[in-house]
Amino acid sequence: MISDNYKNHKRRISLASLLLVLFFLVINACTVKPDFVRSGIIPKLAAPNAEAEEFGNDLFQELCQDYALDSDSQKHDQLVDVFNQLTKAADVNHLPWHIYLFKASEIMDIRAVYGNYIFVWSGLLDAVENDEELAGLLAFELSHTLAYHTAPVDFTLASDVLFNVAEFATSLGLMVASQGVVVINGHGWMKFVYSEIADLDPLDRKYSEELERDAADIAFLIISRTQYSPHALLNFWKRVAEDESLHDKYERFSRSLSPRERAAMLENLILQPPQASPQFTKKPTL
Repeated sequence: MISDNYKNHKRRISLASLLLVLFFLVINACTVKPDFVRSGIIPKLAAPNAEAEEFGNDLFQELCQDYALDSDSQKHDQLVDVFNQLTKAADVNHLPWHIYLFKASEIMDIRAVYGNYIFVWSGLLDAVENDEELAGLLAFELSHTLAYHTAPVDFTLASDVLFNVAEFATSLGLMVASQGVVVINGHGWMKFVYSEIADLDPLDRKYSEELERDAADIAFLIISRTQYSPHALLNFWKRVAEDESLHDKYERFSRSLSPRERAAMLENLILQPPQASPQFTKKPTL
């Protein structure tokens, strides 16, 4: 027979878990959301401040400990050339940009992070069929930066107070519920936990479907000002979506949207482009 102490222990754990879930919902409502991005407009971007530059450089130094840097190969030159054309088309080529290629053929990924840093893993360059597909993928990440999606999560004063109260209450609750077995010390751990659970870590950040659509809108506008075809980006994700053996390989790169969902979103945007971009009628790359 289950003892009353065990039942009470389970109730306390369940209550603590419920309160923690409610806390994260409240915190999410108290975080500062990105500004609304107007459709059909490439946003203006201010030069990164010293804090942003330091933030991006710190992440770069961390990655350099795990991956070898490729800075003098033909692939690197190809990457930089395509990216420079995109920043010129977006009218942000006067700003400092830091684009790095890491040697990791098994990783297919691009990450734009705060401070105008763009990290590319060489596996992606092996996966694209031409410069047009590469331009589309780079334009998408560039667009997340232009839309300020890569900025660190900004918490309101109310959320800071909630974090402090919740840290104390959770630590005390876990200590009582575990009868002193579990004790959490330190400050700021709950912000870290929240960032991890909500996928807000700069190198693993996942964007909502709305933010992904905003970025796609901007990316197509940028591409429409170059010699590249906007259809190449769609072709890339359609190829990945149609080959199920590639889904696991591209899961991290696809983020919160599956390859099929991403392809469908891009196709919808191409069929109904922003009015400011008649160049969407460019013929697709075959």
